[in-house]
Amino acid sequence: MSEDDLMIRIAEGDEASFNELYGMWSRRVMAYAFRTIGDFYEAQDIAQETFIQLYKSAPTYRGEGKFGAFLFRIAGNAVRGRFRKNRPPDSLDEILDDEIMGCPMSLQYSPEDSVINGIDIERLLNELPARQKEALILVASGVSYAEGGRMLGISDDAFAQLVLRGRRSLKMKLERDDTYE
Repeated sequence: MSEDDLMIRIAEGDEASFNELYGMWSRRVMAYAFRTIGDFYEAQDIAQETFIQLYKSAPTYRGEGKFGAFLFRIAGNAVRGRFRKNRPPDSLDEILDDEIMGCPMSLQYSPEDSVINGIDIERLLNELPARQKEALILVASGVSYAEGGRMLGISDDAFAQLVLRGRRSLKMKLERDDTYE
């Protein structure tokens, strides 16, 4: 059953459909929130807020196969709401891929791990423009370029360019960093 079908059932009050959708997407939402906020417990709260809002939005959902973008737009709004409360991120997980460091993106790093291969990823990410940082975190969370573009309100190509600029900026920062070999 598709996500759109599940949302229709959720709008009708089907709790099992909500649980199925939650099981399919909660880990990705949690990873996105953690990578953006850097605090495991805040990320749990954001994931919970996201799914509560998703449940409330079910009656008005018109997905047409765009569920992922819809869900991550809700999650992004929850994350931005936290930032608006002047709560700075504590740390960030790895979002770099093979092109930059020769290591794959992974959701397996512990919340305390912001230094990877001797490189302070958190510091480098925080030096990026906010949109580039958000785009890289979305991609690291498994969001496609099409979904990412819809979430940020830009075209797929513009999102791809944003990711590319972010990767290039990080690569330049890594090459200038004394710890990068």
